[in-house]
Amino acid sequence: MKNQNIRAIIFDFDGTLADTLDAIRAAVNNTMRHFGHPEKSRDEVRLAIGDGALKLISRVLPKDLATDAAYVGRVLDYYSDEYAHTFLMTDRCYPGMQEAIAGLVRRGYRLAILSNKPDRFIRELTELLFREDEICFAAGQTGLPVKPNPTSALLTASKLGVEPAECAFVGDSDIDILTGRNAGMTTVGCTWGYRDARELERAGADFIIDRPAGLLELFPKI
Repeated sequence: MKNQNIRAIIFDFDGTLADTLDAIRAAVNNTMRHFGHPEKSRDEVRLAIGDGALKLISRVLPKDLATDAAYVGRVLDYYSDEYAHTFLMTDRCYPGMQEAIAGLVRRGYRLAILSNKPDRFIRELTELLFREDEICFAAGQTGLPVKPNPTSALLTASKLGVEPAECAFVGDSDIDILTGRNAGMTTVGCTWGYRDARELERAGADFIIDRPAGLLELFPKI
C-alpha cells in the first residue's frame, strides 16, 4: 500500500480544506461589474479556479479579451484588490476537517498547506482556521511555478523534513493529483470540493475519499 510509509501530508486549500467559492465569486463579480462584463454563476467560477488567479481571470473574461495580456493584467490587478476585501468570507473549514487535522497531528503526521492562491491570503487563512501547532508550513504563490509543476511541492517536503516518497498530497482537482504525481508523492483525491471523482480518477489519484474522516481511515498512527 502506498500509504504505509507516509510521514507528512500536504493539503491543497481551496475546495480541500475550506469552501472558498463564495469569497472568490464575490471578488470575481465585483471585478466583472467594474469592467462592464456579465457576472458569473457559482458553477462558472467553480470550474475556473484551481490554477491560480491569472488563469481564473483568463477563464471568466470574454474569449476575445482573454488573450489580450495587457487587459488581462489590468483586470487581474483589480481582482486581486477585490479579493483582499472578500477572502475573509472564508471563516471555517469543511465540516469534519478540523477534527481530521487534529487527529492526524495526534497520530504524528507533519502537515502543510500548498496553494496556487497568493501567499499572503494563505498565511492569513491558515492562522484563522488552524492552531499554530497543527500546520508546520503553509505557502501560496510566491513566484515559483504554479501547480502542477512539482517545484513548490518538493520544497514543501523539504521544509517538512521528509522525502517526497514519505509525503502524501491531498486535493480536490486534477491539478493537485498531477502535482503530487509529478513530485513522486502518494496522491489523495477528495470529492467534497470543486471537481468530481471521475476527474480525480483520470488524473491517476492513488486514493479517493468522500469525507474528511476518510483521512483518518487512510492514515493510521505512525
